[in-house]
Amino acid sequence: MPVAFDANILIDLFNPRIKGDRRAKLDGLLEQHAKTKIIIPTPSLTEYLVRAGKARDELLAKLSTNRSFSIEPFDQRAATECALLLADHWTADARGKVSRTKFKFDWQIVAIALSRNVTRIYSDDADLRRIAQQLSLTVTGINELPIPDSARQTKIPFDG
Repeated sequence: MPVAFDANILIDLFNPRIKGDRRAKLDGLLEQHAKTKIIIPTPSLTEYLVRAGKARDELLAKLSTNRSFSIEPFDQRAATECALLLADHWTADARGKVSRTKFKFDWQIVAIALSRNVTRIYSDDADLRRIAQQLSLTVTGINELPIPDSARQTKIPFDG
């Protein structure tokens, strides 16, 4: 089954300044899903590219040419899914919690994921998590990821 990555996962994943346990968790995530299709919903891609600055073209090329990643649009299939979801879940209470734009953006991400048969979204966004969990999607944040066993190994320096 495919998984989806939200913008905040992409931002840290391709940030060379991320080190230590957080880097190990992200590298382990990629290892874990080496043979899994990783969906990048276009609204997540937009948020990621906005923050990418001068590296935008290089990062987009990496995502576009890597066969593990599939950039998925908010197309007719996702739009239909989103309309059905909003008709059932866009309550007055939900409208009052976040901005209308953010609300729609998060629902689009979830609709793209659902229309592509994703069962798990990797994200640190609390609003996205709340929406996805309402729809029985599993959401995992970076802090929830395990540190791979290979990263726990202590390296012994040898003075050859």
